[in-house]
Amino acid sequence: MMPRRIIMKALVFGGIVTSAFVLGQYYYLSQLLKPPPRVEIPDISNKLLRAVSHDITLKLEDRAVIVKSGTLKSWVESYKRSYTGRKELRISTAKVSDHVSALSLSFDKDPVNAKFKLEEGRAVEFVPASEGKFVDIETSVGLVLAGLLKGDKEIALTVKYKEPAVTLEKINSLGIVTRLSRGESNFAGSSPARVQNIRVASAKYNGLILKPGEELSFNKMLGPVDGTTGYAAEKVIKGHQLVYEYGGGVCQVSTTIFRAAILAGFPILERKPHSFPVKYYNPQGFDATVYPGSSDLKFINNTQGHILVQTSMIGTNLIFEIYGSDDSRKVTIDGPYQYDENPDGSMKAYFTRTISYDGIEPKIDKFYSRYNSPALYPLARNPLE
Repeated sequence: MMPRRIIMKALVFGGIVTSAFVLGQYYYLSQLLKPPPRVEIPDISNKLLRAVSHDITLKLEDRAVIVKSGTLKSWVESYKRSYTGRKELRISTAKVSDHVSALSLSFDKDPVNAKFKLEEGRAVEFVPASEGKFVDIETSVGLVLAGLLKGDKEIALTVKYKEPAVTLEKINSLGIVTRLSRGESNFAGSSPARVQNIRVASAKYNGLILKPGEELSFNKMLGPVDGTTGYAAEKVIKGHQLVYEYGGGVCQVSTTIFRAAILAGFPILERKPHSFPVKYYNPQGFDATVYPGSSDLKFINNTQGHILVQTSMIGTNLIFEIYGSDDSRKVTIDGPYQYDENPDGSMKAYFTRTISYDGIEPKIDKFYSRYNSPALYPLARNPLE
């Protein structure tokens, strides 16, 4: 039998342990049921009101869209915070989403598959591939909400890109895979007859393919210029006067392809400026006149692959684009600069072209132009009237 003293000690110890356990449980429950400490929630209402008090700019790549303060204020809505019962202000996610979605309608673009079809050595169908791009609406909405809270005045939206399924590399073996250059000129103010001649002449070069090392003669490719080939009578510079002949305005085409050839870095074998400054060829010093039998424009495709010429008319802009294989050449143009300018309109001009390759000394070409006074070229009577 256990001594009474030991039994009493055990009972006392057991009581202490039990009491401690009960007290521990009570403390745990009291902490569990205790209301959370009061956390001060910052009042964002004032921040929002300041954020919408001025315009903001939403950036989509290089496009900037201004959102007026009035529109921003219409995004603000009132709501009751559930655990405080207080009324607060916030930006409506739905309204921001609607605004970003509306912007995406004029920005989003599906990818375009390349098309390339040859007939008798010319490209009768050509569409370069282009990637698609889309506004990431969900991410962009989050950026707008966060930016407004921070007081940002410019917020860049997120754009996602999608590659086309068919590229030029996959559908042709000529090496025509990328755009090498783009030449442009503007013929605003031209007569209907002049516009007709530009359209007829530029079509001669659309789809043209040059082999590696092949030379282009503008006049040879142009062919006969008369009423039977679709041309109208318009002013041309002939000798020391302006006369009406079929094809007036064809120099708009030669000037534009000259610019494309210059920017592609092709060697220019023959080029002649106009006799006097012509407004259609601004900036002066970057033109090329042609006339059957006397003045031609010639250049060589000095790349290792074939090149393709594409032409288009957008409004009053004539555009020549040259496609081929990128051989890492970099072309920079300095100018054109006009000098020796006189009150009678005569002047001189020049520009410098620098062609650079990695590890090779740059090739520098200078192109000079001399223009007489327009007053020296009177308008002769139209012999076709």
